[in-house]
Formats: sequence, structure tokens, C-alpha cells
Amino acid sequence: MLVGEVLGGLGRLNGWLARASAGEVGEGHGTAGGPVDADAVRLVVDGLAGIDAALTAARLRAVVTADQAALPTADGAASLSAWIADRWGLTGSTAAREVRLAIGLVDEDEVLDQLQAGVISRDHAAGLVAAAEKQAADQDAAARARAAEEDRAREERRRADEQAQAEAASMAERMRLAREAAAREEQLARERAERAAQQAAANEAARKARQDALLDTAVKGASADQVRTDANRMRAADAAALERAVAAQRARRSVTFRPDGITGQRVMRVVLTDADYELVQSGIEAAHTFDPPNTPEDERRTGEQRRYDAFLDLVTAGVQAGELPTSRGTKPHVTVTVPLATLTGEAEVAGIGGFGTVISPETARRLACDARLTRAIIDANGMPLDIGRTTRAWTTAQHTAAERLFGGCAFPIADRSPCGRPIGWTDLHHVIWWRHDGPTDQDNGVSLCRHHHNAVHHDGWQLSFDLPTGTVTVQQTEGGRTVTRTTRFPHDNPRRSLEHDDPSTSGPDGPDPDRAGPDRADPDRTDPDRTDPGPGDPDGDDPDDGRLPI
Repeated sequence: MLVGEVLGGLGRLNGWLARASAGEVGEGHGTAGGPVDADAVRLVVDGLAGIDAALTAARLRAVVTADQAALPTADGAASLSAWIADRWGLTGSTAAREVRLAIGLVDEDEVLDQLQAGVISRDHAAGLVAAAEKQAADQDAAARARAAEEDRAREERRRADEQAQAEAASMAERMRLAREAAAREEQLARERAERAAQQAAANEAARKARQDALLDTAVKGASADQVRTDANRMRAADAAALERAVAAQRARRSVTFRPDGITGQRVMRVVLTDADYELVQSGIEAAHTFDPPNTPEDERRTGEQRRYDAFLDLVTAGVQAGELPTSRGTKPHVTVTVPLATLTGEAEVAGIGGFGTVISPETARRLACDARLTRAIIDANGMPLDIGRTTRAWTTAQHTAAERLFGGCAFPIADRSPCGRPIGWTDLHHVIWWRHDGPTDQDNGVSLCRHHHNAVHHDGWQLSFDLPTGTVTVQQTEGGRTVTRTTRFPHDNPRRSLEHDDPSTSGPDGPDPDRAGPDRADPDRTDPDRTDPGPGDPDGDDPDDGRLPI
């Protein structure tokens, strides 16, 4: 009814305006053709502004009321915006803006009243709604950020608590294990002490019993022969006990290998019988050498290092003796597989030992100084295509010449003082390294023990050798300080004092350097370019492969 009245009034107003625009309305609602009443038109225009504001507020309230009455659902519309667009003949975007403004002002009665009264415009109301929506969005984003930060803080506290609990539990477990281990060690120590005390008591009781038995025999008037017989019988019983102890030791003999948990180095544990202990100790004692007295303090080896070197010398001597059984048809040897580029210095690729040990590139080059080399050509997939014959870097004649010249390790530990370790414990080192195209010639080979060979390859010592004068020089620069030492051979040969009485090598002033020099020691060394000592030499290079330049 209200809408009908409004529409009726607007219809009448539209008719009056139509007549007025046609000049059919005069003053005082006079006859056609009269002038239009300006005040009346002004009043109509002002009234229409109020009608438009009231109509806008009514439209917005109508949208909200239609939504609350569920009219879009009842009429089968997809949404409130679609229903409004259909009912009012609006576009979808215009209807959506109308709905958004109406929903935004649903709780803003004061704004709607101001809009209805014409105090504010529709655009002003839309701006208020947009500002409110942005403020709500900002508050929501801030709330989400605060919630996320609180969630992160809670998660960090939870993780910290869990970690602290885990560390506490781990520490408690380690302490418990440590206490148990200490208690176990104490128990084992007590048990060992008790067994030792029991064994000592048993031995003492047995000794006392033997003495008492012999005394009883002598007191009873037994002859001296009878006493000796009883003593021999008791000693035989003791020997049987010793044999049982030896059998028990042999049952426990073992050699085990394990990696060190901290350094990763291999640790060998050997359980020896008493007799084998004596054998190993005698071998190490024979191979053990102290550093010469004038060796610098920072280059001296510890007692453990000296025993290690002596033990390795024993093993090396046994392997080089050629009397051990073969393995897969070959004599025991150290096998390292390494790319040729590593040996030439073009690459730094580690080698692999025969038992899977990783060998550093520099260690591989040190081993190649005095080793047999086998060429192996493989495809990209690692399939062997060709395995060449084995060649040897240094010939037997060259080793003999080095022994005659140097007499042992030629590394100077001080001026005019070579190391002098026996020649059998040395390798021939290439003065000009193979990767620098150093040849396998007598003037490029110096005998070095394992310790000093490592020093040249790994500790920064530079070594040079002048064959005509027999001068070996080493130099190291470290911390801004340069150390240089020189020895001259054969004068500094440690075996020289043993050979100076030989008339074939002595003159009126001592050894003849020309006769003792390497060029006089063997015909094979007179030609520095000679590489094949002859088909009869088992250490000669493979004539098919040629000499490898190491």
C-alpha cells in the first residue's frame, strides 16, 4: 500500500513536470501557455533530492530484508546479487556493488538514517563501507599474523622442550652407561686381582708342597738319587702346567683390524703368545733405530713412531724377500689403482688400495717412485679393454748403484750428516718428480727411507741432487724461516768407513770418488738414456710397452 501511494504521488509529480516543461502550467496553476512558477519548480527539485536519498536508503534496506526473507532461494536465483540484478534490471557488477553496500550498512542504522535524510550521499556511504571493510581486513590480517607468531613461538618452545628433554635423557643414559662401564671395569679389575692372587697362592702352595715333599723324603733317609728322582718328577708336573698355559695362549692368539672411531685410521690389535712376543720383540729390536743425535728436535720420532717404522720395515722385508706364498698367482704386494692423470699431476684423484683403502694422490705418487706399474685401459663403464704387461721403474742395477753411492737413506738430517737407515729399508725417489717429466735415470734417483720419503712428499721438503759432485740438498720454508742442509756422496756414505780398507776403492787420500761413483759401479749406468738392461734381466722394462717415465 505504501509503495502504491509513493508510485501514485510520483506519477502525479511526473505529470506536473511534463506539463510544466511543455509550458502548460502557469502561476497559481493557471491556464496553458502561462509562465512556469519558479518557486514551485525549485521546491520540486529540492524535494526530488530528498526522495532520491530516501529511495537509496529504502533500496539498501530492501536488499537486506529480501536476503533475510530468503527470497533469492525461493525464486531459484543463484545468489542475492543475481536476484537483485533480475528484479531491478541491473548489470551483475552494479547489483554486486548494491548488495555489498547494503550488507556493509546492515548494522549501521545511523548511517542509513543520515543517507535517508540526505545528510550524506550514496558515494559517501560507500566510502564508509570500504573504509570499514579495509579496517576489518587489516585487523584480520594482524590477528592472523599474531596467531601465526604465537604458533611459531609455541612450536619453538615445544621443540626446545623436546630437545632439552632428549639431551637430558641422552646425558642421563651416557652417565648411566659410564657408571655401568666403570663398575664393570672395577669388577673385572677385582676379578683379575683375585685370580692373580689365587694363582700366586696356588703357585706358592705348590712350591711349598714340593719343598715339603723333598724335605720329607730327605728326612725319611731317602738316597740322593731318590731325592733327584722326586725333584725331576715335580719339575715334569710343572712343565705340563706350562704346556697347558701355552696351549691356552695359542687358543687366544688373534689379529684383528678396526677403524678408529675418531680419526678413521686402521687399528691392528695383536694377541701374542709369550714365545711369539719374544720373536716380534727381537725383530722390532733388530729393525729399531734411533734418530741420529744431531736430528732437529721437531723432526725426531716418538718411541711409538720408531717402533711402528721398525714393524713396517719387518713386514716390508718379509714381502720383498720373495719367500711368502702367492695370492692369486702373484707374490704379496701393495696394489693401488689410480688414474694416470693423478701420477702425472694433471688431476688430484685419490687411489684405491687392494683392500679398499682410499690412498691420497700424493701418497700414490710417493709409492710410484719405486714400484712396478701395470697399464690398464678401461671404457666409460669401467670395463677393462686392455691390461698391459707390468713394468718396473728402477732396475736392479740402479738399486745396486744407489747402494754403492749412498749406502742408505741419503736425506740430510744436518749438514754432512745423512739419515743413513739401511739401504734395504729405502725406496728410490725421483728428484724431478714423474709428474714433472722426471726420468728414471741414475742422476734423478736418491734413496730415502719411509720416514723421509714421506717428509719429501707431504711435509714440504724440496730435494735436489747433483750426480757429478754427489751433492744432495734439502730445503724447507716454514713460518718465514728457511732450513737448508747438504751432504756429499760417497764421502758421507755411512758405509764408507767399512770400505776404506778395500784397495779397489781406496787411494792414498781415501776413497776414489771416480771409482766409487755410480758411473763406475755398473755398465748399465754409463748411458743415461739406456732403459733396457737386456732380456736376461728379470727387472728390465717391457720392450713392448716401453719405459714408463717415472
